[in-house]
Amino acid sequence: MRKLQLLAGIAISGLALLIVLRDVEWSEVLDRIQEANDGLLALAAVILLGTFLIRALRWRVILRLGAPVRLWHLYGSLNVSYFLNNLLPLQVGDIGRAYLLSELAGVSMTRTLSTQVVERVMDVLTLLSILLVLALFIDIPSDVRTPSIILAVVFGSIAAGLLITASRQQRALSIAKRLMQLAPAVSRPKLQSMAASAVDGLAGLSDARAAMLLLAYTVALWLSIGVVVYTCFEAFNLPLGYGPALFIVVATTFGFFVPSTPGAFGVYHAIVIAVLTSVFDIEKSSAVSFALVVHLIFYLPPMAIGPAFLWLERDLWQRSSFWSKLRELRGAPVPEAGVQ
Repeated sequence: MRKLQLLAGIAISGLALLIVLRDVEWSEVLDRIQEANDGLLALAAVILLGTFLIRALRWRVILRLGAPVRLWHLYGSLNVSYFLNNLLPLQVGDIGRAYLLSELAGVSMTRTLSTQVVERVMDVLTLLSILLVLALFIDIPSDVRTPSIILAVVFGSIAAGLLITASRQQRALSIAKRLMQLAPAVSRPKLQSMAASAVDGLAGLSDARAAMLLLAYTVALWLSIGVVVYTCFEAFNLPLGYGPALFIVVATTFGFFVPSTPGAFGVYHAIVIAVLTSVFDIEKSSAVSFALVVHLIFYLPPMAIGPAFLWLERDLWQRSSFWSKLRELRGAPVPEAGVQ
């Protein structure tokens, strides 16, 4: 199944690139890239680093641990996650992030994974809200509206379920315990422990102050990412404002639901080029040059920060075999000691 997903992602990415890059004047694309303002592109990258900090701060709010986790560990683990997702298929970085935090701060993997569900739901609901506001000012294509409504219903339902679970934890655990009666008796204690950690990871939603802070961080996060794209607009001298930048952010983020290669090569470019040319009437060479560069702005920083963080926290390698554990979690066979 995983191989089929990977092959489907490669095929979709290749097809997307083939469609959007045909009839492109590459000499014009290179000219547009050379004419771009390097200072503004550097500024966009710096702002992007700031969005990683906002993500780390938000994650700390969701975790709500008695003993605070170091912000550096959260920031670094996030970048390791992006680093892995840029290289490996099937969003394996999400598991890597959970394992890293368990090693660095003693946070259970189940708890960490449950906080990632909260992140995803908050992100989608916030982006759908932004899209709703943008619809008042931008002529959004009709084929975007139906998927947006479906996503709103699905994630709205998930959000409601998470809120109910967070506010009625004992009831949720009681239901989970009943369901676990279907599992083998030997596995029930472990499953109950995992369920408790998962529910505990949602506890922040039951605290009104924490929930408001979580919402504020999420809104600030996506508005800041919009600033990154807008700064890139300015670097390429594209006559577009902040609203179109936010629309690009929404479109490309939802594009991650489409199977693609690691790093979203192909699919990301196809979405950006299609939006710029069909919605905002940008000339294709300019759209292609912008898509190529803005993707690198988002892609490259974690590729440097992730490995640097692992090197600085290299005592992790002395305590356990990170890569072996990661392969085990993905279901891959782990070689025995001494076997190469």
